[in-house]
Amino acid sequence: MADNSLFERGRAALLAGQYGLARRCFADILDQQPESPECWFLLGATAHRMQDLGTARHAFSMASALNAKHVQARIALATVCIELGDSAQAVAACLQAVAIEPSDQQSWFSLGVAQEADGALEAALESYDHALFISPDLVDAKKNRGALLLALGRLEEAIQNNRAWAAKTPFAYDAQFNLGETLLAARQFPGAAQALSRAVSLNPGNARGLLHAGFALAQCERFAEAQRLLDRAAQLDQVELRRYRQAIFGNEKGDAQRIAAHLDARALFLLRHYDQIERCNWSEREHFIARFSQLIRESETAPMTERALGFRAMAMGIDGDLQLALARQIASGVRSALGGQGTPQATALTSRAPQGPIRIGYLSPYFRNHPTGLLAQSLFAWHDRERFEVVAYALGGDDGGPVRQEIAASCDRFVELDPLDDEAAAKKIAGDCIDILVDLMGYADQSRPGILARRPAPIQIAWLEYVATTGADWVDYLIVDDICISDAESSNFSEALIRVPDGRCLCSYAVNAPSGALPSRKEVGLPDEGLVLGALHNAFKIDPTTFAVWMRLMALRPDAILYLLEMPAEARECLRQEAHARGIDPGRLIFAQRVSHDHHLSRLRLVDLMLDTPQCNGGTTTADALVAGVPVLTCIGRTFPQRMAASMLTTAGLSCLIVEDLGAYESLAAELLADNDRLNEAKQMLCAARSWAPFFAPQQWVLHYETALVQAWQRYAAGEAPTSFRVAA
Repeated sequence: MADNSLFERGRAALLAGQYGLARRCFADILDQQPESPECWFLLGATAHRMQDLGTARHAFSMASALNAKHVQARIALATVCIELGDSAQAVAACLQAVAIEPSDQQSWFSLGVAQEADGALEAALESYDHALFISPDLVDAKKNRGALLLALGRLEEAIQNNRAWAAKTPFAYDAQFNLGETLLAARQFPGAAQALSRAVSLNPGNARGLLHAGFALAQCERFAEAQRLLDRAAQLDQVELRRYRQAIFGNEKGDAQRIAAHLDARALFLLRHYDQIERCNWSEREHFIARFSQLIRESETAPMTERALGFRAMAMGIDGDLQLALARQIASGVRSALGGQGTPQATALTSRAPQGPIRIGYLSPYFRNHPTGLLAQSLFAWHDRERFEVVAYALGGDDGGPVRQEIAASCDRFVELDPLDDEAAAKKIAGDCIDILVDLMGYADQSRPGILARRPAPIQIAWLEYVATTGADWVDYLIVDDICISDAESSNFSEALIRVPDGRCLCSYAVNAPSGALPSRKEVGLPDEGLVLGALHNAFKIDPTTFAVWMRLMALRPDAILYLLEMPAEARECLRQEAHARGIDPGRLIFAQRVSHDHHLSRLRLVDLMLDTPQCNGGTTTADALVAGVPVLTCIGRTFPQRMAASMLTTAGLSCLIVEDLGAYESLAAELLADNDRLNEAKQMLCAARSWAPFFAPQQWVLHYETALVQAWQRYAAGEAPTSFRVAA
């Protein structure tokens, strides 16, 4: 060494964290003795600590080149290469290290890390196994091996790995936490709760551990214990809690983002079960629905305020009185986010006199290629501009598609509110002196109820996307018809009901027949021959009882196929297994790829009969089928979501395809499938209805809708409180 004192000084500086001094010392030595591998190695270590990855890479490479047996230089080089994104060179460096010292467990471990970064997961697993063969207690290898097995979906092996690790190190937080995580992935919730609770006892200040333990306990329905852990996590680390919420609810905006994050153990339980239903896993469905109803009843003193629960209750056919109770709980949470201010009075943010064209605003995150956007797409252009000025307030971002472009072009103004928080958005709407604000979102995903809760318009009306009550005193009216909400169910809505004639409560949908060329069956994945039964619904709408009916119908017509909407792989596999269990070839289930709306309407003409979902009807699905000339069979239920299809079928002249219960649904479907003439007759009736049926006269419906808006405005101007009324035909 040219200057041993300088070398020792540099090494001491490195150990003391004086990286600038250490770097100068090693650089000075290398100026005099550039072939010193140890100096290059320590310079690399110093540069790495300083996050100068380029210099570190060069220095470790030089050390490796100058000393053919320098294992640590190659391991360090691999680490830096991984950080730089060069996993291939990292693997090469580690392969050199294990070749130099085959019995070095650290070299094999580093090779596994590099291979994992390079995407060679099976090879990485072998390297971790080799490291553990050399050193069975190598903690990092056990940890990485368990995580890798979990990533590969080899759950039982991952559990075995992590259970052995936890047994050997019972006081190691990481071992207990990783075991709990693996058991969570395997849905072994009691075991997960036990492991994660132990992890929390070992490290009670770790918010991540508290959150995951709370989730596991919630799945065991130990809600009080779970809530204590979730609340403690909220007190310790709001950043971690928000990160956890985002993984569940996505990117929250408005008041949901502003207020202190909170997690409800009951909501975690319910949302996890609903997630299973979205995957067509029905193993715990009945328990979920019963427990959901029970929790709503028990929650008056401790409200469930997660707005995501509102849509789930609506979609699962929870009784109307319970939907109202839950909606009121959610609304109370929205109100509390206002900081105790309460809901402003209807005139608090506006002073516009009731004269001139009525200024109507539409608030939605769905002004794009979305069922709501498609249903409302033509409304804005059809509004009578002598009576109305139309402003759209957009949330949720711009997809740049033709639906958004058409809506923007057909409004008098199109205002982007997404960047604003709820308070600023409400002030913007109020500043525009909107007379009637129509909410097209309710408590659906991406909704911002905090905007409406601030009462930016004197009249606020719910319509279209959210076919349930909001339970909110800031929503005055709900647009409905005489079919979608029966008189018996009307008491389950907090809003005054405006009943518009001629049904079509869902849409101002354009009903031009599909203009595209009829695709061949082969082009859309259908067999050349056979009856096509359509069930192009979102997976959560399909319930096991109805699916069993569909399978019995398939048995009656061996040439029939069931045409379903594309869904996640797990949901497809579950439905195929259900079909097989009922003696139906899973290959007769055909999943339609998601395509443009025009293409979708064109291919629908290949469907012979659309089978509706009684639990929650097809909205856009039914409208699309009718437009394409496809008859729809529905079973009318009690709640609004269970009566949407009946509303549209009545106005399309096909009330003969509305039945009262699932038994009649199966009987009528069997009759239609047994007699092609009857099925063709239904198609001909639908075709003939284009000349007279209200469904095919959407602009006439818009006139009724506009009359409703005028009457609501006149009642407000006269000082009357919102009350239910009917619009005369």
